[in-house]
Amino acid sequence: MPIPTEITLEDGRKFTLKEVDPGDMLDLIEAAGSAMSGGSAGAWLGYAQQIATVSEIDDVPVPFPKTKEEVKALARRLGNSGVVALQKIFMADQETVSGVEAAKN
Repeated sequence: MPIPTEITLEDGRKFTLKEVDPGDMLDLIEAAGSAMSGGSAGAWLGYAQQIATVSEIDDVPVPFPKTKEEVKALARRLGNSGVVALQKIFMADQETVSGVEAAKN
C-alpha cells in the first residue's frame, strides 16, 4: 500500500513524503556502512528508510541522506513527533500487508 504524499503534524509542520525506491535503498545501505555488520542492521535500515521518505519539510526540499550523519541530522530535524508520525504510517502499512496475507491463507 502506498504511503501518503503529505502529512501534517500536530505542531503544524507539513512533511511531503516519497517512496524510497530500490536505488535509494542501496544508497541507505551504503550510508549505513559498519552498522550493516551488527545485529541491529535491520532495525537501523528500517528506521533510516522511514526517515528518508521525507522529501520536504514545510515545502522546503530535503536532500536524500547519503551518509549516517545525514540520516541522523534528518531524524533530529523531524524530532520525536515527526518520527512517531512516520512510524504510525509504516505500522498501518505493515498491518494492511499482514491482513492481506492472512486473508490469502
